[in-house]
Amino acid sequence: MTILKTLELPEVEYITSSEGKPKSVILSIEDWKRITETLKILSSRELMQSIRRAKRQLSSKKELLSL
Repeated sequence: MTILKTLELPEVEYITSSEGKPKSVILSIEDWKRITETLKILSSRELMQSIRRAKRQLSSKKELLSL
């Protein structure tokens, strides 16, 4: 199986090195998109505040339902 074929598998990556030190990573475009989308979300202060607020609301609703 070639490197490009194995990259079609989920969460497969190759790390290249030079003189025993990691230099680059090869990964599928889908994994790259997932990583960059996650970084965009994590770097958005407003979006992260909204997510935290929603999690608190869900948590409080679960507590009310369990009573």
